[in-house]
Amino acid sequence: GQPSLQPPLGRAGRVRPAADFAMMASPPSRLRQTGKLVLGGPPASPGGGSGSFGRGPPASPGLGGSLGGSICGVRRSPGSGGSGWSTPALEQYECPPAPPSASRTGRLWNSSSCPSLTPYGLAAQNLPGIKSAKLRKPNVVDASVPCLWSDSMKHLGNDPWPTHTVPLFVFTGADRPRPGFREELKISLKEEKYVNFCLRLRCGGGDRYMGGSVGLVHNPDRGEALAGHEGQLVTILEIIVNPDSTVDLQVVGDLPFVVQCAWMPRGLRDLQYAMVQVEPAVVSQSGSILDILRRDPELCRFARLLELATPALAAELEDPYRNFTVFAPMNWVIDSAFGEFRDQDAIGNPDLEALLLTHVVPGRYALEKLYTGRALTAVDGSALLVTFKTWPRGDPRVNGLVVENLDIPCSNGVVHTLAGLLTPSPSAPGRRGGGGHH
Repeated sequence: GQPSLQPPLGRAGRVRPAADFAMMASPPSRLRQTGKLVLGGPPASPGGGSGSFGRGPPASPGLGGSLGGSICGVRRSPGSGGSGWSTPALEQYECPPAPPSASRTGRLWNSSSCPSLTPYGLAAQNLPGIKSAKLRKPNVVDASVPCLWSDSMKHLGNDPWPTHTVPLFVFTGADRPRPGFREELKISLKEEKYVNFCLRLRCGGGDRYMGGSVGLVHNPDRGEALAGHEGQLVTILEIIVNPDSTVDLQVVGDLPFVVQCAWMPRGLRDLQYAMVQVEPAVVSQSGSILDILRRDPELCRFARLLELATPALAAELEDPYRNFTVFAPMNWVIDSAFGEFRDQDAIGNPDLEALLLTHVVPGRYALEKLYTGRALTAVDGSALLVTFKTWPRGDPRVNGLVVENLDIPCSNGVVHTLAGLLTPSPSAPGRRGGGGHH
């Protein structure tokens, strides 16, 4: 019942020679094993049985043995005892199975478990902010020096000003710096992202040489600036890089603005740019010395004492044809020195009058006229000595008292603010009351 082993016949019934069978034999075992691993076929059986691409049993002498157990795609059938032949399925040799990567779509097995992403459309949070900054007010820039962005808009007259695009410096502390118009301010920054941005400005990235216009905004929540957010323009005039990786900015206050829209450009590491609208404003011109003292919230009490204790001198400080230099003590200095003293008690007080006269010097002495060792004489004859503790003109002092702000311009002189009270000289010849300071 078993079919006899017969060699396959060629054309016209001719028996093929053994060399042809050797050429039609399967490739070497190394290649067959490699192909099996790539195609993901079944594991090779030790004996080279059914479904195996492995090496067959040892070759036996004769025709069948020389083919290693398979001839031209014909293999022994299992259980045939080496005497029968069977033809394998066509797809096993000619149509190998597809690789695993071709049958996978990349989706999860359960489509409902695939997470869905919802775009975040709210304002950005946790943006870099300036927690604290050291502020110093050295002086006020002369109005004749065009250094502000608003100066470039004066030619428009009554026409609306265009929208301006500026980077935003976000302060997250109690409040942001609020310099007055054309008031110079020095800010020390240590936040890394703002320090790097200031280096860009110093290398020409702003709208001004070694600086540019920036906006100061206050946002304690470190959120994105939204439309309607208010701030103030300032112009950076100078950037000084310190060895401790901090920067000192010399800025000048400009006009306030309202944010139209804001965004975070790529490459600025979460810093914001904003389009701001600046309303044209008529900046109040410099008034007389007494007018400036009245309007300043930090010097208004000194102005009241002048009007009550020295009415003649107060009238001269409003005279547009006279020039004076006033070293005005700040309100907190007067409050701490006088205690419960009421302003109404200043009327007719000769000691208070002598004290106030010591703070007024005839003539205009701005910063450019001051130097270490400069001697001045007050209207009562008291001697005043100007010194600078840091070269060339840093840490100014008068008779040892620290000068907080320099060069507040007035129409008839200049005002310097003091962190203390000057005392009249004992031998001052002008210590007399009722306008005897002339």
